[in-house]
Amino acid sequence: MRLVENPIRVNTSLRKMIPNTIDHLYGHRAIKYYRKFTLGNTNVFLVDAFDRIDIIMTNTNRRISDEQIQFAVDKLLDKTQGNIDIDHLAKAEIESEIHHKLKVNDIVIIEQRIK
Repeated sequence: MRLVENPIRVNTSLRKMIPNTIDHLYGHRAIKYYRKFTLGNTNVFLVDAFDRIDIIMTNTNRRISDEQIQFAVDKLLDKTQGNIDIDHLAKAEIESEIHHKLKVNDIVIIEQRIK
């Protein structure tokens, strides 16, 4: 597996790429920075929101495997910074909030609260 960073254009907003997911996680709170990666067909977003760091993984074709999740956690998060929580049911939670189906097949949110 290879985690490849994708360059982000200056005028691209994270709220435009995955709007419902960002609204679910942050509402109108500020985001410090984000980076976009790909892991095969899976999009991986690393988001720093000042008090926590999130990895948002989306795949439009299939379910995200536990192996992919563990690989992203190992590569992107510092395990000494705090506890890591993995939300496998994020897609169902977001769909129930917005009352319609998302265009992706699977969403996994990995959250690490900063000490």
